[in-house]
Amino acid sequence: MIDRYTSKDMKRWWSDSFKFEQYLKVELASLTALKDRKVIDAKTLNQLMKATFTLEGIEQHEAILQHDVLAFVESCRDSLGEEKRWFHFGLTSSDVIDSAHGLIFQTINAHLFTKIDALAAVLKAKAYQYQQTPIMARTHGMYAEPTVYGLRYALWFDDLQRLKKQFLLAREGVEVLKLSGSIGTYPILPPDHEQKVAKLLGLKTSGLHTQILQRDRHASYVFSLVNLAGFIEKMALDVRLLSRSEVMEVSEAFGSKQKGSSAMPHKRNPIQSENLMGLARLMRGYLSAVNENVALWHERDISHSSVERIVFMDATTLMDTMLTKVTKMMDQLEVRPDKMKQHIDESYDTHWTQVILHQAILQGLDRDDAYRVLQATAFEAIQKKISMLVLLKSQPMFARVAFTTWLQSPTSIEDLYQRVFQ
Repeated sequence: MIDRYTSKDMKRWWSDSFKFEQYLKVELASLTALKDRKVIDAKTLNQLMKATFTLEGIEQHEAILQHDVLAFVESCRDSLGEEKRWFHFGLTSSDVIDSAHGLIFQTINAHLFTKIDALAAVLKAKAYQYQQTPIMARTHGMYAEPTVYGLRYALWFDDLQRLKKQFLLAREGVEVLKLSGSIGTYPILPPDHEQKVAKLLGLKTSGLHTQILQRDRHASYVFSLVNLAGFIEKMALDVRLLSRSEVMEVSEAFGSKQKGSSAMPHKRNPIQSENLMGLARLMRGYLSAVNENVALWHERDISHSSVERIVFMDATTLMDTMLTKVTKMMDQLEVRPDKMKQHIDESYDTHWTQVILHQAILQGLDRDDAYRVLQATAFEAIQKKISMLVLLKSQPMFARVAFTTWLQSPTSIEDLYQRVFQ
C-alpha cells in the first residue's frame, strides 16, 4: 500500500523485520515444545533461544536459494553453533508462514477492533446529540416523511455492531497456527506438539489441513473487511448527498486555510467522503483474488502466495485508514438543523399524506378515493407553494374527517433507541 494510506503502525506490522520476528517466534516456540517433549534438553534449548537473523543475511541467502523461508532459516543458523541442526526441525515452510500470519493478524485485528469501537462511540454520541433534530427523510432521493437526524446514527451504530460480530468470527478463522508438516499428516511432529506451540503463542489450531491452512478462512476474513468498507461507503454517500449545494444539511469540516478548488475559490467539496467511497471500491477488488485462492492443486500449489503478499497487507492497511478517516469525519461533521427544518417547511405539509390517508380510512373513507384526492391536493400544494393542509380543508371528501399530524411519536423514537442501545 502506498504511504499516503499507510499508518506507522501498519507499516511496521507488515514490514519484513516484523514478519521475520514472527517467523522466529514460531520457530522458538516449536523448539520449546521439543524440549517439553524431551526431544532436546534444556541446555540445547537455551543455546537455540539465542538465534537471531539479519535482513541483510536473509537477502544474501535468498539471492542464492530463491526461497525466502529457507533464507530466513539459514540467517538464523548463521547465529548458532552445533545446536543449529535442531533449528526448523520437523517444520515445512508453510508451517512457519501460516502460523506467523496468525500472529500478525492477531496484532492487527486487535488494533482494528479498537478502531471499530472508537467509530461506534462516535456514532452513539451523535445519535443522542441529534435525537430531537427533525430532518426530512428521502426515498428515491425524494421527500418522504420527517424523521429525526439522530436515527441515522442509531442505524449506523446498529449496523456496525452486526459487522463487528462478523469481523470477530472472521478473525478467529485466520488467527490460527498450523504445524502439520508437508501434506498435513504430522509425519515428524505429532498433533500434541502443535497444540503445545499454539498455547505458547496464544493462537488456535484448526481441524484438518494440507500443507497449508485452507484459504476459505482468508477469503472470509477479507470479505468481512469488504463488508466494513461497504458500510463506511454507505455513511460517506449519505454525507455527500446531504452536502450538495442545493441541500447543505451537513458539511465536512473545512479548515480556515483549506482550499476546495484550484480554480474556483467558492468550492467546498466533500473530499473525505468521496475519498472513502473510492477506497471502498478498491477494497472490493481484493475479494475476487482471495476467492480464487481457495481452490489450489491437491495438497497445495504456490499460486496463492503472490496474491496474499499484496492483499493481506493492502486490505488491512486500507481498513485501518478508512476507519481512521470516517471516525474523524463523522465526529467533526457540521450539521445544520436550520436547513433541515427549511426543507421540511418546503414540502408544504405534503409529507403528511400517509398519516392523513390512514386516519381517513379509520374514519370510514374508501382508500382509493382518499388516495386520489390526497395525491391531487399534494401536487397542487407543491405547485402553488401552499400548505396542503389548507387546501385539504376545501375538499368535500375531507370535510368530515378529523385529522392530526405528527412526527414519529417520542415513544416510538425512544423505543427504537432502546432497541439499539440497550
